[in-house]
Amino acid sequence: MREKGRKQGRFVALSGLEKLAAPPGSQYPLLIVDSAGSPVFFLCEWYRRKKAVDPGRTPDTYLDMALPWAGFLLRRGYAWNAKPEQLLAFLVEFLRDDVGCLVGPDSHREDSLFVQTTGASPLSKSSLGVLLSALTSIYDILIGSGYYAYQNPMRSERMIQLKQEHLRQVKNAGAPDHAGIRSETHQETNRAFPTNQFCQRRKKVWEPQVVLEPEAVHKRMHETIDYMVRHATFQRDQVILLIIRQTGARLSEVIEMTVGGYRKARRPGRALVKNKGSHGREEKTIHFTTTVDRYLCDYIRTERAKYDPQKRKRVEDLDDRDPLFLTRTGRSYSRAAFYHHWNKLFSSAQRQFKKQEHVEFTPHDLRHLRVTRAVIKYRQDAKGDAAVEAELLEGFQQLMGWRSPETMKIYLQTMNQRKAIETMLADEEAQEQTDRTLSSLAPLQLSQEFLPKQNISQCSNEGEEPFLLDDEFGWYEDE
Repeated sequence: MREKGRKQGRFVALSGLEKLAAPPGSQYPLLIVDSAGSPVFFLCEWYRRKKAVDPGRTPDTYLDMALPWAGFLLRRGYAWNAKPEQLLAFLVEFLRDDVGCLVGPDSHREDSLFVQTTGASPLSKSSLGVLLSALTSIYDILIGSGYYAYQNPMRSERMIQLKQEHLRQVKNAGAPDHAGIRSETHQETNRAFPTNQFCQRRKKVWEPQVVLEPEAVHKRMHETIDYMVRHATFQRDQVILLIIRQTGARLSEVIEMTVGGYRKARRPGRALVKNKGSHGREEKTIHFTTTVDRYLCDYIRTERAKYDPQKRKRVEDLDDRDPLFLTRTGRSYSRAAFYHHWNKLFSSAQRQFKKQEHVEFTPHDLRHLRVTRAVIKYRQDAKGDAAVEAELLEGFQQLMGWRSPETMKIYLQTMNQRKAIETMLADEEAQEQTDRTLSSLAPLQLSQEFLPKQNISQCSNEGEEPFLLDDEFGWYEDE
């Protein structure tokens, strides 16, 4: 969930660097230049290579987080390719001065450093993890391509050696998890032997806070989305909201849908989308009703055709690589553009509730809400049969595209916690009916400042959902 009050956008903007479209024929998909207009080579080269193996949005997210690091190096006159011990000193200085972090020796791991955000930090804890992963990726790739001659300053040499020794004892260590022949999962290996030089202390495992909210809050979330669908200016946004609510898909998966992904699913109400960690491949199938499919087809024939550069109305006339959702200028719809419309619609929708009933949430929270509904339904259908329930939940896990069964386990634990809370409060309310002491008391008049504020939106990066990190900085998957 999102930590509020952070200024990540300003943090990125203050790097002093600029992203420019590369000229025609350039080998670089994007140019990163300094205030004098000179290219920042190591970022340009890293981004080119990263984008070649991962055409998804992870390289762009990492690039935004790495810009302040590059700007810091340029302002201080530090070399990006200095020796590891020098770069480590630069990194500590950067994390303390520019990111407002506490940095010191880690008491739990020898030769590692503990890093923690403070109230002065422009980044949340999860965003700090993304920053650390981005810097690790930069040096991993530049080492592999021969541009950096030393070991990765973001990794602990001692922990790398311990991990390599451990892997010699792991059966079929090179096999992927889905093969089912590895004696332990890659996640278990990484948790036992994290190689990152900087360690964040996780107080508790991620849990979806939306699931813990009472039924009244869930009801207002549904009513809010209903209002937004009815009052959306564009068919495009109506369709996107309907698909997100029905499928529980991530916002990026829906916005980045292509004609090819829709067509290759071969049946109405299905589409192939880019899953988290799929490196831009459309390999996850989402399912929606035939009613929503008709809305989608109507959008393609009407509004989309209006903004299509070639005015094409039929799916069969479009290319596989064409985006399904377009802006009024005929370009691919983006997250930033979606949030512009989301924020206006959301603000308007909140006016249907009393001020004390306002509930703040993001598109990603609809994913948690969909999971909650599904699990409740599956448990009801199982009618107490543990085997049937396990079978249904396993199928749902595959449907959601979760690689780790831990994600489903966390949802179930959170829902059990919610049920326990509801049972406890019901018992207390029943007790109050027979408690003479309470019944004789006059109601307390509380000041507004003591009334609870309902806010379930506390994720990082303006509604951006958490995603799978390249390394061990994400010690658990926030799905």
